Order: sequence, then C-alpha cells, then structure tokens
Amino acid sequence: MIQILIPSDKEFNYQECKKLFEDNQNLLEDFYSFDKVITNTFFYSFRKNGVHVGCIYFYEIDGNLYVNAVAYRKTHLLNMECFKKSLSWWNCDIYAKTHHKTAIYTILKCGFKKIKDDLYIYKQ
Repeated sequence: MIQILIPSDKEFNYQECKKLFEDNQNLLEDFYSFDKVITNTFFYSFRKNGVHVGCIYFYEIDGNLYVNAVAYRKTHLLNMECFKKSLSWWNCDIYAKTHHKTAIYTILKCGFKKIKDDLYIYKQ
C-alpha cells in the first residue's frame, strides 16, 4: 500500500524529501529553497512498504494549477501510479512545464497533452 504524507504529518520524512529535492533541483528547474516549496505548495511525499518513492507538488501561477515531481530512479511504474493518484485529487485543469524526456514520457502516459513548447495540460 502507498503511504502519502504531507509536511504537517508527524511522520513526514522531511530529510529524505529535502535531499531528493536538492539533489534534483537543477533538473526540476525550481530554485526556491526546499522550505519555501513545502510551505507554499501542496506537497506530497509517497512511500511504499516504508521506502521513499518520491514527491509531487502542486502550485498556482496566474490562476492556473501546475505540478512538479521528483522521484528515485528505477521506480517508473510506481511513480506513474502515485502521479495518477495525485491528479485525481483535483477538479481543474493541471499544467506541467518540462523539456526532460523522461518527464514528458510520464506525463503523456498519464493523460497530459502538449499545448506548446515545453507546456502540457491535463484536462479534467
């Protein structure tokens, strides 16, 4: 079973999430501090059988909801399961901005459509 944690949860794995975020910050192209990200977004950490899988966070820009995610290598199917689950929590269109091939592959498999260079949308 997948365990989903938010920063206010007593069991939230702050150090694991922070390390994963900071180790991949350049790829995420999100240059805010980790503390600012978890304070100003809807941030979720995913674990399976006690093992940290990755993090997904949603944030607003100009009235639109965007998503960003970071995960460990070799967990693609589990990452897709977590990502699809998180998309179901929202009842609005969700945008993703990326030029990374692995991220593009994942979001397209999850139902996003390309709307212009590096910008994708998941229509509800």
